[in-house]
Amino acid sequence: MYKLLAIIFIISISLNNSTNAQKKGCVKGNCKNGWGIFEYYVGDIYQGRYEGFFSDSKRNGKGIFYYSNDDKYHGNWVDGRPHGLGAKISRTGKIKSGTWSKGKLIMRLKKELIIECITGVCTDGFGRSKDNYGNNYKGNFLNGQYSGYGEMNYNNGERYKGIWHKGVPHGQGSYYFRNGHVNTGKFENGKYAENKMKIWALIVGVADYPNFGNLSYTTNDAKLVYSFLRSIEGGAVPENQIKLLLDDDANAFNIMNTAADLYEQSDSNDLIIFYFAGHGKNGAFLPYDYDGIENNLLHHGLINSLLKDSPAKYKLCAIDACHSGSFDMNMVLSYKEYLNSYKINGEEALVSLTRSTKNIRERIKDYYNSFNGIKGGLALIMSSASEEISLEANKLKQGVFSYYFIQAMKGAANKADINGKKDNIIDITELYEFVEKNVRNFTFGFQHPLIFGQYDKHMPVGIMKK
Repeated sequence: MYKLLAIIFIISISLNNSTNAQKKGCVKGNCKNGWGIFEYYVGDIYQGRYEGFFSDSKRNGKGIFYYSNDDKYHGNWVDGRPHGLGAKISRTGKIKSGTWSKGKLIMRLKKELIIECITGVCTDGFGRSKDNYGNNYKGNFLNGQYSGYGEMNYNNGERYKGIWHKGVPHGQGSYYFRNGHVNTGKFENGKYAENKMKIWALIVGVADYPNFGNLSYTTNDAKLVYSFLRSIEGGAVPENQIKLLLDDDANAFNIMNTAADLYEQSDSNDLIIFYFAGHGKNGAFLPYDYDGIENNLLHHGLINSLLKDSPAKYKLCAIDACHSGSFDMNMVLSYKEYLNSYKINGEEALVSLTRSTKNIRERIKDYYNSFNGIKGGLALIMSSASEEISLEANKLKQGVFSYYFIQAMKGAANKADINGKKDNIIDITELYEFVEKNVRNFTFGFQHPLIFGQYDKHMPVGIMKK
């Protein structure tokens, strides 16, 4: 098999594949029953050239076909199609070799893995090795195979670190893609086994500022968002995956520390949510302990750092604060540096009641399943532009943004398709379009919610009641 692959590659490079637009049909040899060269056209459009054996005027036996796009197939032919042992080489050098049937590759030719031990013990012990594919491994071996904990740096720039068994990832581990995405969880026989998706949420509301003007409805807004996420429609988020911080609990350190604690528990198939209702200024949100001047600010860069550092696939940030539109996606402040200036304080977990029936479990399952196939990303919805303030309304007894945000999440944003049917799933696009339109109309154009980030426009955020 090795020799075949080498011969195919050498022949494919050495043979001349230049086209001759002046010649059509059989240009050399016997193209009926024997060896010949035949050039194929559809009208005046050149399709490719075959050099090989013919039988009954069809490609039969060994031969090479040079396609017009500079791909090549070298191998066996039956009735004009690749059939048997052969290889197709793309113009980029990628090779698909193995057994073909009626023009399709049905069994790839597997190349034997050869491991070269660089240091240590690569039979039964710990060592470093390099294989004939150019991949570098450091970790444990058993019977000459990767086994136990180890880290592989692949030749394409990606890497895996975690548990191995019989030479492949098998067990808990993380696979790091070149684009920055990470799959963390359980691997089975070399493939990532999709983890059950979880939601992690931090909900913050500040109304009674000791050193700044008080607000009327922000803590109530936060409670309503919290209650929604604990409900069936919000995904029935378990109490150990969601935190509610109100007023004096919502100081700068507590917000950051709680967010870090929650989000670091997420993995690559999870959704994290950050919601803040309170005062804001350009470049920062104001926690409870804001001194009214410049101390204890909750800088946008700190929130951005925590969101970007999380391995979660889906990220939603919703802010009901003045000047929230000044959020800069490129501003990142290190949480570790922030943490060094504070002492670690304890915190109590919040307790909430849950209900469970078979019907409810099925609805929750439908919601979580709606994330399948979604690319993910980070979406930030801000209540107002950078130069605007966010309004509270006595008529609504809520912040205007938060009122329509919650209404949207509960189902008001769900749109019907062209057939008049609703899918009962609220996605991020429906959420924003509903909130933006209604907030703008309610405030007579005074307040304009914004959305930005890199996200899948179909990312689910809630389900409707049935």
